[in-house]
This record gives sequence, structure tokens and C-alpha cells, in this order.
Amino acid sequence: MIRKKNTLSLIVASALVAACGGGGGGGTPTATDNAGTPPANTTPTPTGNTPPGTPPSDPVPTPVADQRFNGHMEMVANQLLYIRANRVIYLPVHMSLFEGSTGIVDVASGSAVAFLPNLPAEAAAAGCSIAVDGTCGVQPSAAAPAAPIAAFGIRVGSHILPSVAGQRVGNQTVVGRIAFDLTEQPGTPGVGAGQVPEIMRFVIDNVEMATDQNGQLTTVRMRDGAQIHVYGRSASGAEVRESIPAPAGTVRLLPLSQIPDGYGDTTSTILFMDLETGFSQAGNKLAALQGIAGHFTMNVTLSHVEKIVRPAAAATPEFPAVTAKDLVGQSITVNSQPPVTGAGISGSAWIRMYPL
Repeated sequence: MIRKKNTLSLIVASALVAACGGGGGGGTPTATDNAGTPPANTTPTPTGNTPPGTPPSDPVPTPVADQRFNGHMEMVANQLLYIRANRVIYLPVHMSLFEGSTGIVDVASGSAVAFLPNLPAEAAAAGCSIAVDGTCGVQPSAAAPAAPIAAFGIRVGSHILPSVAGQRVGNQTVVGRIAFDLTEQPGTPGVGAGQVPEIMRFVIDNVEMATDQNGQLTTVRMRDGAQIHVYGRSASGAEVRESIPAPAGTVRLLPLSQIPDGYGDTTSTILFMDLETGFSQAGNKLAALQGIAGHFTMNVTLSHVEKIVRPAAAATPEFPAVTAKDLVGQSITVNSQPPVTGAGISGSAWIRMYPL
């Protein structure tokens, strides 16, 4: 496989601008919608997510009974979160950047080690302040070189909200799945002769979420026996189909005190997917996928709610206005797992690579 070159880009600066003032938000509305997404509680026929060249040998799976909250989630500040490649801080960015033509950059992938001894000094040299920036120096949660992204989060309101007047949203416990689809975009720099676009899709199952009597989201955890089901294709065309254990902490809530510019907000939290923890049990099963790199279309879908509502926001000096939108994810199918449908987001990310 021809090795892909990493090239530096000034586009990182724009991502850092997005991190400043992360408590408010706006952005350019995306031209992509999710028309045609199946209604809740149906099992759609997979379209567009079957890995190229997959033989029709797997049996038709029995539909799983993904449980879904009454009500919906709300995105706060039009904001996503990931770990910077230098691991100095969690980086909050506006989703409008994720949805834009460039996508998100400066993204940390999974680490080959579980501890970086020089990281505290590097964070201090970068001027990271705990009072302003929260966590300074995000150590790998585990050695997980096959994790395409170290971690990814969505800033959501702390309560599940009624979708219709009078709907009861308190004292609910649901168990569902979260799916990722990363498919390399055509024309990505570094794709040479004899190579094909890389793919990595995975489903995290047995993710439990619960609310208290007031509808506050109090629990996000992995149930015993949870797994991550993975399909991948390397640039050489090698395909991987595996299932690995999903440890405790793979999906959890991350308090705003750990990120920059939280401004003391107690009305929102980060729905956080710690993929380094999740992929730490992979061993050599995913070795063929450890080097995937390029510009990937990225879809994230969670079955726990039908939609995440993104409120409209007025323009700010840094960002244009953003329109209201119901965020409904793409149907994602991995191996013989039933499709994952529900709320979700769509955009793109540069993995182990910077744009030219």
C-alpha cells in the first residue's frame, strides 16, 4: 500500500477560532438534509451502506428492539467536540464546520500507547490554563491504535425534551446503539494507483441511557456484554469484519468543566464517545485498519432518540446565523447487524492527515 503523506495546513487555525467563544454559536446551514430517513420504529432496507463487494452470504438478521426515549434531545451551541491531534485540549467546534466542504481537521486518532510522558509539559508550553481550558493534556484513555478518532462528542441539553405537549419524559431507561460510518471521499490526496477508498464502520451496542423524574439525562453507560461490531476496508482492498468487547466508559457523559469556554453552564453536557477506550480490546484484529488516512465522509447515528433538535441562532461576529434543523441520522448497517436508525449528524473529518 502506498503510504499517505501528512501535510500541514493553515486550516487548523480556523478550527482554533471555532474553539474560542464555544459557549455561543451559529454557522453556515448545510445543504445536506436527511430526506428519506425511515420513520421511527421501523426496520428499513439498507441502502448505500453495504460494503462494496460484500458477498450475500450473511443471513438476514433478526431486527433488534432498539429502545427509544419519549421526547428528543437538543443540540446546544451548535457544538461538537473532539481531541486535538497534539492532545493539548478537547476542541469544541461548531457543527457548521463539520458540515462544510472542508470538515473538521486536527483530529487525534487512537494512540499506540496508554500514556504520553511529555504531554503535561507540552500543554503548559502551549499556554493551556485549567481555569479557561478545562483539561490540559488529554492523556490516551487506553492504547488503541485502530481507533480512527480518539474521541468524539455532541453537546446536548441536560434534559430529554417532550416532542409533543404533555409527553412524559421522566424516569425512562432505554438501551440502544450508536453507529459510525467513515467512508473516504473520492479524490483524497494520497490515494494512488492500486488503492481504493478506505472504509471503517462500527456499531456500539448495549448503550444504556436513563432520565430522572424530571427528564434529566443522568445515566449513559455500557451494559455488561456490550460489543463493537466493525467493518473495515484498507487502501489495498483488504476487508475486516470483527466484533470486540466495548469496555465501561466507551460511551459516557463528559462534564463541560473539562472543555474550553464552558462558562459555568450547567444546562448542557457532552454525549461523549471515547473510541480509544472502545477499541482498546481489539488486539491485532483490526491491524489492517490502523493506518487509514484521508478525508472521510462521517455519519454518526444513535437509536436512542428519533431526532436531535438544533435550534436557530443569530449571527455573531465570528459566525453567520444558523437555521433550526431536526438532526436525523443516516441508516447505518454493519456486517449482519440490523440497521441503526435514529438521531444523527453528517459531515466530514480528516483522519491522520491534513488538507492540502
